[in-house]
Amino acid sequence: MPLSPPPLRRRRWTTSRSSGGSRRWCGWPRTPGSAWWPSFRPRPRRIPSRTGSFPDPWPWFCKKEKTKSGKIRQFRFHFLLMLNEFLTDLFKGQTGKALSLLESRPVEQPVPPDVITMLRLAILQRDLNFLTCQRLHNLWTRWGRPALKPNATPRKVLLLSDFTADNFVPLVTLFCAAQGVEAEVILPGFDSIEQTVLDPTSSLYRARPDIVILFFSDHWLRRYTGNAALVRHSDLEQAQETLSNLVREIESNSPADILVGNLPGRAYPLPAGTVAVKDRMGWNLAVTRFNDWLARRSSTRVHVVDLAEAVFGAGGRQAVGATNFLRARMAYETSGTLSTARELGSGIAHICGKTHRALVSDWDNTLWGGEVAEVGSFGVECGQESPDALGYYMVQEYLKSLQPLGILLAGISRNDPAVSRIFDDNPEMALKLDDFSSLQIGWNPKSESVARVSKELGFGPEFMVFLDDSLYEIAEVLTSHPYMDAVLAGPDSQSTLARLTRMRLFNAVSLSEEDLKRSSRALKLREQRELQSSFGNIEDFLKAIQVRLNVSPLNVNNLERVVQMFQKTNQFNLTTRRHREDDLKQLEKRGGNVFAFSYEDTFGSQGLISIVNLVPEDDAVFIESWLMSCRVLNRTVEQAIFSFIVQKAKGKRVRGEFIPTEKNGLVRNLYPGLGFRNISRDEPTGTEYWVYDGPGPGSEPPKHFTTIQES
Repeated sequence: MPLSPPPLRRRRWTTSRSSGGSRRWCGWPRTPGSAWWPSFRPRPRRIPSRTGSFPDPWPWFCKKEKTKSGKIRQFRFHFLLMLNEFLTDLFKGQTGKALSLLESRPVEQPVPPDVITMLRLAILQRDLNFLTCQRLHNLWTRWGRPALKPNATPRKVLLLSDFTADNFVPLVTLFCAAQGVEAEVILPGFDSIEQTVLDPTSSLYRARPDIVILFFSDHWLRRYTGNAALVRHSDLEQAQETLSNLVREIESNSPADILVGNLPGRAYPLPAGTVAVKDRMGWNLAVTRFNDWLARRSSTRVHVVDLAEAVFGAGGRQAVGATNFLRARMAYETSGTLSTARELGSGIAHICGKTHRALVSDWDNTLWGGEVAEVGSFGVECGQESPDALGYYMVQEYLKSLQPLGILLAGISRNDPAVSRIFDDNPEMALKLDDFSSLQIGWNPKSESVARVSKELGFGPEFMVFLDDSLYEIAEVLTSHPYMDAVLAGPDSQSTLARLTRMRLFNAVSLSEEDLKRSSRALKLREQRELQSSFGNIEDFLKAIQVRLNVSPLNVNNLERVVQMFQKTNQFNLTTRRHREDDLKQLEKRGGNVFAFSYEDTFGSQGLISIVNLVPEDDAVFIESWLMSCRVLNRTVEQAIFSFIVQKAKGKRVRGEFIPTEKNGLVRNLYPGLGFRNISRDEPTGTEYWVYDGPGPGSEPPKHFTTIQES
């Protein structure tokens, strides 16, 4: 059985006496001739410094060298070494030491992907202190504030609070950037929530923000309930009514999404917190009831972020502003500020569709203790019999609990495919084989396995989290997929569970019906892939599964999912217009139509998979937006949808646009493949304009094997 390479040794610089005291590169991870030894020894670049010049330990992201046959070979070996050292410091909790590697590197433009990877992974770490966050923000600014995820979504965010929140502006901006949102945070005057919301000429309505955050402390609630240990029911209801009126006013006068934070506990607790007598209740019970009422107030545009959990994770009462409130009217201490800012950034990212959709996990020493190939299915540690086994069982339980949230699970293991039987053979496993939406078991590099998982699940690695117990494997994957996020497992199950939960990578502020069914639908797709391999050609397979599309206009039943798809879909998206509810309603008022397509075959339903916006013109029909889920690609669904568009055109021409982005190269040739002809191209933006005049002489409309039914 091939062995995985041991962890790379840390690189170092030493002084050679034989060379007169000059510095030389040492610490290669293998001896010459081994599989992991590089076939070339690069000549380091030299950069100026105050003490002269010295070899630059930071070569380019990829080295290229021509072989004797003339082919270009790319070497990522240096990035692998450097990233291994960075990750070692980062996951040991030595974030400051890891950042020193970046701070010593000269700025380059465009920003190399390895810098983006290291900045983003450092921001996502949970054990950051305030000074480290300042260093990260300064580093990010020094490199020109690059997008840390591809196809970043710009959003204007207005933060309304009843306390001093100036220190939240750079932190929320930083945490949003790490998740693919370019946030411009606006902060109105101090403690002016009611005045700002109720004044039609205030900055809230002049700035036209995309997201409004209502950020309260317990002092706001005490304005209505007083400082007594017991709270009157009528006073609590008055506070709830006030907040309802504020939210209603924003909804009526602004198209922005609203993010409301729930309330944490007090810095100085009151006695009798859970007492309930007649028309009064204890303070803790009042806060609990207020938060429960607030959670039930959430809707398509109103989302509740769990700041109480963020404060609890940052130390509970120690994170609430006991000292800072007295000195500067700040609601949180530094630990609480960091934790709540991260939670707000996570909520903003979720509204923008920039959430993690899959966890790609290693198996050995990650989901269980030990290696199956050595100890067998019943020799691994997992179950209820020992503390270590129980810890790994809890890791599996946590991964299984993510599935109802729409988080898919993929398995990657450098092993014989037969080891997958462990999930059926060993009854102590919390996970079963059907819990995995994609399986890649074999001896290929894990970066190749991640690429296959991405293709099967229908979205890019930037929406995935990689979990592995080997720093080498994490570094190897990140060299090929620099926008993927990663978590180090081990050295024990408790550390794995702590990192997975505390980093808040799978946080959600709202869920659609599609999210709840995503895992079961992904399993059906896996079964279809297995069935397809038994057919001789794709046409026979498509005829056998009997694909059906149901078309419906925009309505109250599909509105939430339609808006969600506009925020999340990147690859099959011809214009990448991020429409929200108000945008779609305005389009319909102008005479346009929003059509939602749902998919079904013999394996079951895949739910809403495509949206087409059509706008009638004098002599044509304009495809304003066309997006589709990649999980139903290669089934002639797009050809069927186009035949529906031609039918709606009723003999008129069909016009379309292609606006290129970092992610939608998949559909660059969609229009010419459907018979469109190019009429012009806007050079500054790259936007292409296409028109379909109908099938030409001797040609036929695009062929498909799909039945379409309009409701």
